[in-house]
Amino acid sequence: IPQGLSTAGDCRCRQAIPVGVCGRLDINSNYGLRRSFLPQGERRYIPLQQPTAQRVMIDTVSAGRTTLFVIGSHTNVALFLMTNPHLKTNIEHIYSMGGGVRSKNPTGCCPPDAANPSCKPRQCGDRGNLFTAYTSNPYAEFNMFADPFAAYQVRHSGIPVTLVPLDVTNSIPVSKEFFDAFEQQQETFEAQYCFRSLELTRDTWFGDQFYTSYFMWDSFLSGVAISIMQHGDSYLGENEFAEMEYLNITAVTSNEPYGVNDGSNPFLYGRAIPKFHLQKAGVHSGYVQTGPQDPFCFVKGGGKGKCQTGRIHQGSNSEAVQVLVAQRARPNQDVHSPMNRQFFNSFLDVSVGLLL
Repeated sequence: IPQGLSTAGDCRCRQAIPVGVCGRLDINSNYGLRRSFLPQGERRYIPLQQPTAQRVMIDTVSAGRTTLFVIGSHTNVALFLMTNPHLKTNIEHIYSMGGGVRSKNPTGCCPPDAANPSCKPRQCGDRGNLFTAYTSNPYAEFNMFADPFAAYQVRHSGIPVTLVPLDVTNSIPVSKEFFDAFEQQQETFEAQYCFRSLELTRDTWFGDQFYTSYFMWDSFLSGVAISIMQHGDSYLGENEFAEMEYLNITAVTSNEPYGVNDGSNPFLYGRAIPKFHLQKAGVHSGYVQTGPQDPFCFVKGGGKGKCQTGRIHQGSNSEAVQVLVAQRARPNQDVHSPMNRQFFNSFLDVSVGLLL
């Protein structure tokens, strides 16, 4: 559902997120797939009578210790933290999917032996994955770009954060071997629903690029998070599926030149002291991107864009905070398995285990 406001004015960045061929309703309802074969409960959606996301979070976190999985825009979590600071102590940990720290986009590249010399790489090697706005901002990832300051607030909340960025998800594309094995394990409604959703995605993906450009994003975060929790929430983030490392990072909300008050930045414009105690010349003090087609962001000659709004920046200054970051997906320990990642085995084991 489109929101009129985010934590920094109008949702300008969300213009870069494509609605889809059939619109939001079809996508949000998964094209009616759920109702086509799953058992139906008695609950019904009643417009304007559903509890808001803020109400659900307040009730849940107020009830006791809570761990949050954030797999989209961080707006709701940031608003909750900003308006309910007394409940922060009830949040044990936040697992966040998104951003790219040292990532290099493996999609949009020309084949090394391309027969067509006119092939021009698109997102190839970019830090981010904004396939609808990479010519203006090659650094951001969709979840962070949708509301950069919300991402900043979550990381700087003082709550322990584990980040599962593009760095690690780029190392675990959905392989054909995994897809075929999943197709053979359809014993439960849950497995059928998940597979049919994945199959629908494959059949509507870009050309023949599904197995090289569709990655285990949110599901991989869930696997890493649950594995860490099963290991007793160890400080080093020990888990079965990903190699981890502590890094000092922040979510960038503006663009160079920093410290220039041009009126675009609501956190500094007209203020003697920046809002939220931001630094006057830091990475949050520059020009604020107005949308995916902002002329400021384009480079003459058609080169890569220069805007970095929504970028996850690694640094050692006072604007960075220590975050546990997933780096690479672990290889399959079973050398005889056709699947190359340990997570694939566990995913399939769970889909079968739901039957037990």
